[in-house]
Amino acid sequence: MKLRLMVILTVLVMLTGALVTNAQDAPSGTWLGTWPYAAPGTHNLNSFATGGLNDNLGLVYRPFVELSPAYFLWATSEYTGLLADSWGFVEDNAAYEFTIKEGALWSNGDAVTAQDVVTTYAIGRILGWSQFNSVADVQAVDDQTVRFTFAEGTASLLAERLILKENIVATATYGELAQEALDLVATGATKEDEAWTTLTNKINEFRPETLIASGPYTYALADVGEAFMTLSWQPNSLYSSTVKFGELKIWSGETEVTTPLVLSGELAHSTNVYPPATIDSFIAEGIRLVNTPRGYGPALLFNFEVYPFTIKEVRQAVAHAINRDQSALFTNGAAGASGTKFYSGILDSQTANLLTQDVVEGLNPYEYNLEGAAALMETAGFTKNADGKWADAEGKTISVEYTFPMDFADFSAAARDATAQLNDFGFDITERAIPWQEAAQSIREGNFQLSVWSWGAGSPFAFSHLRNPVIRWNAVALAEGEKGMGNALDVEFNGETYNLNDLIVNVNNGLDVEVHKTNAALIAQILNDGVYYIPLNEMLSVEPLNELSISGAPADGDPIYLNPSNDHFIVLLILNGTLFPTGA
Repeated sequence: MKLRLMVILTVLVMLTGALVTNAQDAPSGTWLGTWPYAAPGTHNLNSFATGGLNDNLGLVYRPFVELSPAYFLWATSEYTGLLADSWGFVEDNAAYEFTIKEGALWSNGDAVTAQDVVTTYAIGRILGWSQFNSVADVQAVDDQTVRFTFAEGTASLLAERLILKENIVATATYGELAQEALDLVATGATKEDEAWTTLTNKINEFRPETLIASGPYTYALADVGEAFMTLSWQPNSLYSSTVKFGELKIWSGETEVTTPLVLSGELAHSTNVYPPATIDSFIAEGIRLVNTPRGYGPALLFNFEVYPFTIKEVRQAVAHAINRDQSALFTNGAAGASGTKFYSGILDSQTANLLTQDVVEGLNPYEYNLEGAAALMETAGFTKNADGKWADAEGKTISVEYTFPMDFADFSAAARDATAQLNDFGFDITERAIPWQEAAQSIREGNFQLSVWSWGAGSPFAFSHLRNPVIRWNAVALAEGEKGMGNALDVEFNGETYNLNDLIVNVNNGLDVEVHKTNAALIAQILNDGVYYIPLNEMLSVEPLNELSISGAPADGDPIYLNPSNDHFIVLLILNGTLFPTGA
């Protein structure tokens, strides 16, 4: 089979006139991982669309197919190049540049060039990427170098991270769409114009027949099954000679599906969330566990168009009525999560880095306090009825539905615990478990009353934390017609009116970290006062790594394990060959 594959690849290269350098045999061995990819029928190869590469490979596996310019090392706050050889701000900080490594090729034999970066960002502009909060223009300086010119005063370290983290796509696949995008922008059109919407829809509906990869692995739709999909090694990547696995076998499914696969050895590494009893069973089988930051936690989301969550005091009461330490135990046990302490809009693990101590100390921690919660309910006009339920002046109780993704063990456990605690307090909440894709879509559409999704971010920048979920699930960031949580963006605080989106978009402008902290302080105070969601806990990722299949993983305590899931350690360690098949 390997010989046949090499023959086919050789013929293809000859037909295209491309030169494959360092021709070699595929490495042996199979990586056994998991990701909740889209099933056959909805699965597609579009790098930008729902059901495409972002859904199917995610932040963990997509870099093996489409490289980003660089990879961030949290222990040292430094980047190491993947696709890029060099990078940095130009002398006056008016722009940012990176240069692509010599010899970088696509799987079809084409060179990876600056035009591919221009193509990527031309489409990204139409789709409203965050990079364009600061980037005014993207140009190829030469075949290897691309320049990102900033709007005046918007150069930032956040912009650098977004630029270096973005996966680059092939012009051979997306060039025509990118040209349409460039032509449309040149007319002066904006996202409010019908032509912009038409092109957005065209991008989302595009279905490539072939996936052209810059990473050392690729796949076709024929490689996608109901139970698992397979990424196969390809010889043209910068990393084809360093990776040690011939294929990446990715099992579909969340906790319930993958638990027996981990125990049987059919699944060697997983980022799924497992309850304490399951983790104990892994330990009993001698399976190594690696602990890393997950970079998020579950949050209770309010629909701001649903009464009585339109009332701030009710939301504040909910914050006091939930024991977040208990939530952490229900989410993933003592080893896997910790109850949120600071209510800053930033993960507790990053709050001290992104806010000053005096600001943190001034925030309301919303400690578990049922008496305080009851007082807030009374302030909002509610009293307990004969059944022990909170009712307003008209006798209406808080009878709502809490939807949650049945496939996600962490989110479903957090939702069920929050439901039980709030019902004990005097609410009348009904649980509704639905598939995760449906749960996410219901939030987008505003078709929920209470729901659960992530808050915070695996990012060293306040922007990424503060926008999730209040901007991520808001109409300003969603497709046309989608309402999300429905929270107003124009907010009053301390006698002033602010636009929350504008504050968050600009929080990390400039290169002065102390200014960033000052900007973040105001947003943290607004979110803390308004209780736009309940940050239930922050999770640790406890990941099985079966060393009967995988060797080379660094010892516990290695700095690479400071990287959260957003910059997952396996990305670097597979690409550079640190991880390899046991026995190879």
